[in-house]
This record gives sequence, structure tokens and C-alpha cells, in this order.
Amino acid sequence: MKTTSNIFSRVLCALMLCVGLVLAGFTDDPLGNGENTEQEGGTGGETDGESSENPVTPSGDVNLSATGTANGYIVTKPDTYKFKTVKGNSATSVGDVSSAVVLWESFGTSITPSVGDLIKSVSYRDGYITFQTADTFKEGNAVIAANDADGTILWSWHIWFTDQPQGQVYNNNAGTMMDRNLGATSATPGDVGALGLLYQWGRKDPFLGSSSISSNNVAKSTITWPSAVSSDSSNGTIAYATTHPTTFVKYNSDNYDWYYTGSSSTDDTRWTTSERAKSIYDPCPAGWRVPDGGSNGVWGKAGFDDTTYDSTNEGIPFSISSPSTTWYPASGYRYGVDGSLCDVGYFGLCWSASPFGYYAYFMYFNLYGDVYPSDNYNRAHGYSVRCLQE
Repeated sequence: MKTTSNIFSRVLCALMLCVGLVLAGFTDDPLGNGENTEQEGGTGGETDGESSENPVTPSGDVNLSATGTANGYIVTKPDTYKFKTVKGNSATSVGDVSSAVVLWESFGTSITPSVGDLIKSVSYRDGYITFQTADTFKEGNAVIAANDADGTILWSWHIWFTDQPQGQVYNNNAGTMMDRNLGATSATPGDVGALGLLYQWGRKDPFLGSSSISSNNVAKSTITWPSAVSSDSSNGTIAYATTHPTTFVKYNSDNYDWYYTGSSSTDDTRWTTSERAKSIYDPCPAGWRVPDGGSNGVWGKAGFDDTTYDSTNEGIPFSISSPSTTWYPASGYRYGVDGSLCDVGYFGLCWSASPFGYYAYFMYFNLYGDVYPSDNYNRAHGYSVRCLQE
């Protein structure tokens, strides 16, 4: 049974969303149906930091980018790692890097981590960022940024501390998907670690999800996150999103997107479908990508239909080819009007890379067992991402 406070939170989120849609002239269904640690150099962008007295040197370290660059890298055991300072999924330099910093760390739970619980040290040298994990490996997520000499963030990368995600084959040759949401540290029903992170459409950097499977309690991290900003010609840009990876950009009433164009048109190249090369803003690790959506997308082809909602574990075990089922938690979403966390334990929503006008396709389900494999809505909302194997 849902608690009274959670029901109130859900109602409040729904009311807020309705107000936003009324202001935009819509009456649709609301779902549309820095830290740094032992670092070399100074602070960056949105965080304060401390310089490293003894930075890690990139000699003989595990090269995470050896088989492909990305905006996110998976780490499964304690070690010293490095990756190229290039824009994700490309060989393009991020610019003149002066230092590296850890922006934040989180276990994805109600426990507040200490600085260094996931990443013990980080440094930059000769085109690589090198970081050392804590001596005792802990699961969670972190973001590392490269700064220029002025402390401005040039680019940032998600580091995902988890057991190795597995591929799962979906029905009707729909594709092979990860067994968990991006940023999830578990694929087990009822585990808060299965919720994962949340993403605005077309952005590479994640936002925290809930520390509970049934309430809107944002997971703890090592920083105080900045307030959401309005989408306008200054803040609603790729440049702003790149230099402010922890800032949620609210939707605007011109194109119902966080990306501001000043008209009803928008940009569709931030994430790309399988017909095109993987975008430099795609958040999935190397070898994976944000999946196609719509009726011919992964969930549409796989035949995701209305089913039974698991109210104990707050999600749905969808039937697929191999293994027999896959777990989708009701992770809720970040509300595009103000960035708040809403409807955890009520809705599960996963972005696709496929645009639909100035909206984009996504899959969602609710606690009644209703499933919508090819819905579309406002790109400013923060939904889960589940990656497709390339």
C-alpha cells in the first residue's frame, strides 16, 4: 500500500505538470502518454575542489577507452583506470584540458557517501584522465569532468560502478538490451539499485533517481545539486548543458524542450537512431546506444503489452526471449517544468532516440499494468535509459 505522504507527493507532481501544460496550451495526459577528490588542478564549472598533492600517473593503468570511447564507462572492480579526453563516441578532443575533477559520487541510496568512497583520486596527463577507485569496491555512480585553465568544464563522463550488465535478447528480433537501466547497480526486482539514473532527452549527463522504490526521495550524493534553470537563449543550449552537467534545464513553451531554438522546431541530432552513427551525446557505454522507439522500435517490435504490475517490488517483469523475463522498475521521472522527482513506484519510463515532431518517443507503464511501448512527449523530462547493443 502506498503511504499517505507518497500519494500527496504524486498528486503534487501531477498538479504541477498540469499547470505547466496549461501554460503551454496543452491538456494532454501528464506523462504524454563537485565535488573533487585528490585531484590535479583546480575546480570546474559548478563545483568546488581541492588540488592533489600526489596525483595518479597514467602508467600501466586499465584503459577503459581502448575498445571505444564513450560518455560513460563501466567499472566492476577496484583498480586504477584511464580514458581518453575526447568527446564521447568520437575521437574529437574536448579542448585544452588543465585538470580533472570528480563532480559527484552516489550509491543511489539514502546513505550519503563521503568524498572518495567511489573514486579515491583523479588526475589529467597527456590526453588521458586517470582515476583510482577506493580500495574497497563499492557500487554506485560518479561523474568526472575535464576543466580548462579557467576552471570551466569542457566535458564530463559518467563512471558506473556495478557488476557487469548482461545482454538480453528481446522477442521478434527487436534487439539485445541491457538487463538494467543505465546507472542501475542491480537487475533484481525490488532492489533500489535497479532504479538507475534519469536523463533529459539528448543530454549525456545523468540526474539522480530515488533512494526508494516507492517514494520520491532523491538519492544522496556528495554535493548539493544546483537549482533548475529556465530554457532560454543563454541556458537552453548545448554549450550550457556541457559546461553545467549537474544543472537541470527546464522546458520552454516554444518547442517544449530543454533545448531552446526560439521556435516550434528543435534539434533531432542530440541522440540518433540506429540508421545513423552514435551521437557524441549518447550516454550509453561503448558497444551500446539509446534504442530506437516508435512502433518499429525495440519495445514496439518486442510486443510489450499490458500486463500484471508487481506492487510488492514496484515494477513489471516483461516477457522476452532470453532469459524468459526482464525487470523494469517504476523509477518515476524528473518533471520537465522544475526538475523535481515524481511518481516513483507509479510509473516506469524509458527514452528512445527517436524524435516525434518536437517531442520524442518513449516506453512507459503504470501501476495498473497499462503499457505504452511507443508514446511520445516533452524532451525536457528526465526519464530512464535502457541501452541497446549495437
